[in-house]
Amino acid sequence: MSLKLALAAVLRALRAAKGLKQEELADAVSADYLSTLEKGAATPTLDKLHALSRALGVSPTALLALTQSMEANEPPSAILERAHQEILELQQLGLADLLQQQVVAGELIKRPPGKRFDEAKLKNVLTCKAEGLTQTQTAKRLGLSTSTVHDLWRRTPDGD
Repeated sequence: MSLKLALAAVLRALRAAKGLKQEELADAVSADYLSTLEKGAATPTLDKLHALSRALGVSPTALLALTQSMEANEPPSAILERAHQEILELQQLGLADLLQQQVVAGELIKRPPGKRFDEAKLKNVLTCKAEGLTQTQTAKRLGLSTSTVHDLWRRTPDGD
């Protein structure tokens, strides 16, 4: 089952369980848009998903867990337990500190300018270049697009 269809089923079931009509969720989304969601014909933005969860009286976490439960045909408790374990593992990797570094005074920090690239790909491309391979040969050997090889071809190991 697709996530769109799983969300559609969850929205329908939650609305039915709470005895709500589509029009009663108009503060969150229009009845037309809700109908489209409940047909599985659209995917809501995070903001709309949050507004829908509030209007339905459930947390966004519960709404997503129920949706994943439907999609994977697993109990919501299994979905949440797996998520809990993942969060614990991420915390051990220092995620809390990394998250705090992303926001300053309520604003997302800007990343440094420049195009991001994969260091391992750069090393492999430069190795091929040093071996005398052409960019096309390098792309074939490494399974990369020629445009990626072309971009990395001009870089130095320190990223300049």
